[in-house]
Amino acid sequence: MAVVTAVVVGVAVVGAGVSMYQSAEANKMAEKNMETQAGRAKQARIDEQAQQKKMEKQKEVYKNMEFKNPYDNMENKMEDLTVNKKQAEFQAEQSAQSRANILQGMQGAAGGSGIASLAQAMANQGQMQSQAASISIGQQESANQMAERNAASQIDMLQRQGEASVEEKEMSRQSTLLGMEMGELGGARSANQQAMANQMAAETGAVAAKSEQAAATMGAATSIAGSASDRKLKKNISKIGESNSGLNIYSFEYKDSKYGEGLFQGVMSDEVPQEAVTKKDNYDMVNYSMLDVEFKQI
Repeated sequence: MAVVTAVVVGVAVVGAGVSMYQSAEANKMAEKNMETQAGRAKQARIDEQAQQKKMEKQKEVYKNMEFKNPYDNMENKMEDLTVNKKQAEFQAEQSAQSRANILQGMQGAAGGSGIASLAQAMANQGQMQSQAASISIGQQESANQMAERNAASQIDMLQRQGEASVEEKEMSRQSTLLGMEMGELGGARSANQQAMANQMAAETGAVAAKSEQAAATMGAATSIAGSASDRKLKKNISKIGESNSGLNIYSFEYKDSKYGEGLFQGVMSDEVPQEAVTKKDNYDMVNYSMLDVEFKQI
């Protein structure tokens, strides 16, 4: 039974050592993760700043773009329309020459009075032809004025459409710039929050790992100290109660701090069943798992 007890105690000590090793490794991994997250957060900030500079340049180019009305300097070509007077002048010359030839040919036959009457008739005819030519010129001028007004109206409409298009583009630019600003702000906040969250998580993990390591170290120390229950190792011994099985429960301190510092609760090895006791370095060691008494620091 003593051999079995020694094995149990040995296993407990080995288990405590394994737990300490695992906790130390977890602490190292947590610290490494914290360093990695800090590096990633730093790189994220650098990348964000570089992207921000690039975006600012693009925004500046976009801001300085000039939207122009393509119809601002459009000319009204109908303003330069001219009246075709050559045809009217040619017709007038031909008519005058024709009348002169007729008068010359009939001068001898018609006599003085006949010529005068004929000349008056031809003058009336010439006047009518002149009026017709004037009407033709007036119609051309009226048509030119109408074409000029229509062209001016068309140009005005196009210019208004161009102005509306420029205003629409300006509004679109402002909307786009606002969207870019909001997107950048949201992205920056999200990236910073994520980086901070990752960093905080890594720091929390590191703290937890250190706490676990400290707990494992304390547990290992407690395991070793809990086994060391020889009366010769203790001082300031005082009975504070009894267990359900009738074992005396004491408070005490260790003479050697390697077993623990402060006030502890436990048993005396010379008062417990001997199957729970083994020897180490000539001192009694107790396996508390075989007793109904809890070893703890109080």
